[in-house]
Amino acid sequence: MCSAQQTATVTALFPVRALLLSTPDPQDVPMFCDFIRDALPKEGVNTLVMRINYKYQFESRPELAVHNALSKENLKKILKACKDAGVRFIPKMNLLGHQSDDVTILPLLKNYPQLDEAPHLNPPVPWIPVNTMFDFYSKSVCPRHPDLFKIIFPAIDELIDVCGADAFHAGLDEVWIIADEKCPRCGGADKAEIFAAYVTALNNHLREKGCEMWMWSDRLIDGKTTNLQAWQASMNNTHKAIDIIPKDIMICDWKYEDAAPTPAYFAIKGFNVLACPSNKAAVGLAQLEMVNAIRKNGNRADFSKTISNRMQGMFHTMWGNSRDFILAYYGKGPDKDGTVDTFKKLFSEIRKLKK
Repeated sequence: MCSAQQTATVTALFPVRALLLSTPDPQDVPMFCDFIRDALPKEGVNTLVMRINYKYQFESRPELAVHNALSKENLKKILKACKDAGVRFIPKMNLLGHQSDDVTILPLLKNYPQLDEAPHLNPPVPWIPVNTMFDFYSKSVCPRHPDLFKIIFPAIDELIDVCGADAFHAGLDEVWIIADEKCPRCGGADKAEIFAAYVTALNNHLREKGCEMWMWSDRLIDGKTTNLQAWQASMNNTHKAIDIIPKDIMICDWKYEDAAPTPAYFAIKGFNVLACPSNKAAVGLAQLEMVNAIRKNGNRADFSKTISNRMQGMFHTMWGNSRDFILAYYGKGPDKDGTVDTFKKLFSEIRKLKK
């Protein structure tokens, strides 16, 4: 059995203490690198997930790059800063939903419209209240299209190779459009089976590249039973995929309104999981308390196989502009939505747990 000293050590230290940042504009790369070297070690961040999506000058798929995308040289500078700071770097790319924003179709479907799961659903999209179910939020690719992997795998592989990454965040959140009834390949199919097959195919490819797959949690939670509803959970039955997909995926369980106990659900199901707050400090601290309590109280003789060990830590998420976040962090700009305040308070409490 674990000694008291061993138990104290494993419950206090979180293996993953992560931060999500958006990809900076090229002119902001020096400031971004300075922030990595100065702030992340001081705060105790050991993992940086960067929301690259299409903001990189892909050599394999140059048509996917958006305006103001980073060059390989830019990205190498960020990677060097992470290495200097002792921070693990994980690239992120949306690989199912989020193929449009409120007014624009993004590069993948713009250049390859044949991949569109629902060509009849297009932006602009009006803003919808949080707890309202609706048919369309952002566009999705068709997981069964025969051209899909031939197009996206080269871009994924390029990011992994350039970054020397040992993990890759595939997004997979907020997927309203899946198995659309008008899709000639997916119409009438079981949404959970479609989702699970796609998740499994991505995971298999990433494992072949030596990468752990990270994904958001929401499509694996039953929104009706939990009453978490359309944004934080699935209202179209994709949640059943939780019992079909591989267990070696890191689940990033984002909850921004309250500290729902869903991280424990994923751990019980056999997944490693991270609790992910954003801009409400009280929510982030409540999540931290929950994760720490489970790590303290879920121990058994073999800690490596316990629920405690599957609670891997905390992952602070930021959805604005990285420049604004960094300026606010140093008190040189406003913290408009409380994201910086939440980050500072959360990691301050994590550091106390290590003492």
